[in-house]
Amino acid sequence: MDVVSSDVLFTVVIVLTISYAFVNGFHDAGLSVGNAVASRSVHPRLALIIAAVFNFIGALLGQGVAESVAVALVEFPPVENTVLLVLGAGIFAALVWNITTYLVAVPVSSTHCLFGGIIGAALVFGIATDAGLVFWTLIAPAFLLPVVALVIAYAASRATTRVLASHAPKPLFRHSRFANNVLSAFLGLAHGMQDAQKVGVVMMIAILAHTDPVGISHDVLGIAWPVRILIAVALGLGTFLSGWRMVRTVSVRMVTMSEPVKATVADAVSAGFLFVAAALLRLPVSMSYLVIASNIGTELGTPRPHVRGRFLIPVVAVAATALFIAGLLGAAVALPLYVLH
Repeated sequence: MDVVSSDVLFTVVIVLTISYAFVNGFHDAGLSVGNAVASRSVHPRLALIIAAVFNFIGALLGQGVAESVAVALVEFPPVENTVLLVLGAGIFAALVWNITTYLVAVPVSSTHCLFGGIIGAALVFGIATDAGLVFWTLIAPAFLLPVVALVIAYAASRATTRVLASHAPKPLFRHSRFANNVLSAFLGLAHGMQDAQKVGVVMMIAILAHTDPVGISHDVLGIAWPVRILIAVALGLGTFLSGWRMVRTVSVRMVTMSEPVKATVADAVSAGFLFVAAALLRLPVSMSYLVIASNIGTELGTPRPHVRGRFLIPVVAVAATALFIAGLLGAAVALPLYVLH
């Protein structure tokens, strides 16, 4: 017996989805501009404005990541309230874990938060998932690509250190700061291309469940332009209003990205990987993990590397458990809804 009307459920899910897009931008903004701010390449407030604008633009581009995500998500039954309850519980769980990690200044994958929460909620409602498909589409890229990024950042840092060793510092730093500004904007663009599509898919599933639950098909699922614009605005606004907790953790405390050349190398690697994953490979990946890996790899490639373990360990621990914790939270939120449903 349904204790809440489908219209109310639909409204709640849409509000939660928009809220998640906002929190996503708020949580990840410091990661996209952290190195540029730490190296004093750009004023902090201007950095957030640039990131917000390019997040908005990126959110309007592309469809490939959305298609991959739609295929990997659970096969929802043609029952409107069941779909909406699963989505609502999953998104709420993702919001809780995303906000919690922000408050303790530890970056987390918004991708793992969102899909972990939805998968956990789906299991409570008895909706099967293809574990192999989820692993190779959502989990493996999120962990394997950062490892590759770390290795490439290490090699690039070693090579850059040797090539630029004889260059005069002042012009080198000036050019590096300019390049870092461009790369931070590129990071914002790639982040928008990645994360907006994931949230957009969830909103489209909710809309289809409310209007035509029998018609939910992952083969034809596309993100409508009104949904793209709505998600883009929420993501950009969250980015613009963000703070500096993640900057301090990833670009100051864990490793120090105060040197413009080092910051530029790290941002070049992470931005490149994000763009390739979104535009060419069409794989959902985490900007958080790519930035962390690129920063660590770049630091390890310097003559006197210094990675602070007391800040790195919590970051690695959260990264390794994010999907599992989000799944547990999603299941915990979904259980009373299932009983009442």
